[in-house]
Amino acid sequence: MTEIQQAKSGAHEPIAIIGIACEFAGGISSPFDLWHALVNSQDVGSEIPIERFDIHSHSAHMMNQDNGELRKRLVHRGYFLPSSKWDTFEPSFFGLSDGEAATVDPCHRLLLHKFVHLVDDAGYSLDRVRGSRTSVHIGQFSISHQEATLNLKPEFRTRLHGPNIMLYNAAARLSYHFDLHGPNLSFDVACSSSLQAVHMAIQTLRSGEADMAVAGGVNAFYTPVSHLNITLLGAISVDGRSRSFSTDANGYAKGN
Repeated sequence: MTEIQQAKSGAHEPIAIIGIACEFAGGISSPFDLWHALVNSQDVGSEIPIERFDIHSHSAHMMNQDNGELRKRLVHRGYFLPSSKWDTFEPSFFGLSDGEAATVDPCHRLLLHKFVHLVDDAGYSLDRVRGSRTSVHIGQFSISHQEATLNLKPEFRTRLHGPNIMLYNAAARLSYHFDLHGPNLSFDVACSSSLQAVHMAIQTLRSGEADMAVAGGVNAFYTPVSHLNITLLGAISVDGRSRSFSTDANGYAKGN
């Protein structure tokens, strides 16, 4: 997630990145952590944590339907955030009750958390950005939260379940909770979602609709349904490793 700003002297002034926040597998919680992992060629991939999901149990009924081909194609590795990143959240800090927070897409809870880091990295306080003409542009196309919670029986869903599983909240929650008075847009254009978010954020600054803009993306494929669907598509590396720009690349690996 990045915060960008344009000098006010003209529409063609350069766009400046004034703050960055991120969260990736391998305990990467800051731009410094990310740089350290890149410089040291650190492999942050791992086997699928059993507490996340059991892909073999989920697909057991399909194993003998194609002479074992599915078993060969199943991907057992990826890039996984620590479970604590999904499970640890202080609802009261964001004005949420425990009950409502439990229904909010974990991706959106993570966005709220990282926005605080983003503002701090920019050298601002939350009070300073409240009421500002700041637009928010977030890309997300993962629907694991919908897949997981729509299986709940109606009597176990709260009245907030419906709106809390929708992807539009990726950007809307940030604008609402931090009182940002600029446009907010959520994007689902698959793998280019975050890039489109940055593009539209810059357009918003160029047009004068906002003084600052927040742009970025969040995705988490943490259900076996999502993992299996992407595996069957043939897009995931069979050994669960991404090798960007490498001649031996064999697909990409999911971050969860």
